[in-house]
Amino acid sequence: MKKERSSFTLVFGPTPIIKVIDFLLTFDSFDYSIAQISREISTKWESVESAIIFLLKKKIVKATRRVGKAQLYMLNKDSPITKLLSEIDFKISKLFIEKELAKQKKIAISA
Repeated sequence: MKKERSSFTLVFGPTPIIKVIDFLLTFDSFDYSIAQISREISTKWESVESAIIFLLKKKIVKATRRVGKAQLYMLNKDSPITKLLSEIDFKISKLFIEKELAKQKKIAISA
């Protein structure tokens, strides 16, 4: 079964960094290990690790706590960049929803 892509990844592409940002924007109330993120976004552990390192440097992601040997990460909601990404994600989603509703309305009228 093909996994449906989010509007965020449809616009910015399914690169590991974008997929990690998209996942963390979607589930922003929790922290996750690299292994958990890797499983959820179907991306190699090494690619997720590289993306996390990049996003930590940009302060988009922050390390939260350790569970056993695993470091957990979450979206850094205090970052101005993260706030903009969240706003962009919301606006893109809204645009895609409005387009779909207009398409459905057009179909209903012509039926």
